[in-house]
Amino acid sequence: MRLASVIVGLLLIVAASVAGEACEPQPLRPPVLNLVKPLLELRIKQNADQFTNEGVWKGESPHTPEVERRFYKLLANRSPDGDEALAFLLNVYMGEHPGEELVCEVASRGKRMLRLIDANSRCLPLTGLEPLPKYVQGSGFLPKMAKQQILRGESCGH
Repeated sequence: MRLASVIVGLLLIVAASVAGEACEPQPLRPPVLNLVKPLLELRIKQNADQFTNEGVWKGESPHTPEVERRFYKLLANRSPDGDEALAFLLNVYMGEHPGEELVCEVASRGKRMLRLIDANSRCLPLTGLEPLPKYVQGSGFLPKMAKQQILRGESCGH
């Protein structure tokens, strides 16, 4: 019984220390930032063109074609830097359909993405554009969705 109490006590200490870990975000690595930041800057402009502060649709942005071009180019980047960039973008709202395609691409890359998803979920790196506008911030749902698909061995094509 005493051993069980010691083990439970140690587990509680470890759990408390893990739960109390503070996030001290670091900047994205420069090659990843070079992939993400120009897209994110355009996405912010696109969002400002398209929506009021209350989220009411105003109309299509002239930045939309370039946002889409850069986004799909990044989806096709299968380098380690591209992996990191996509794991980061899971935390950005790119739109419903792009979000689905992003999850699909991340899931298709498989288990190598899990570490990156977890790292970004614990403490999202900085881009220099913080704080992101309300309607560009991700909900936290896409990283979970991508991770679940990877763990189930699901992949898809976009």
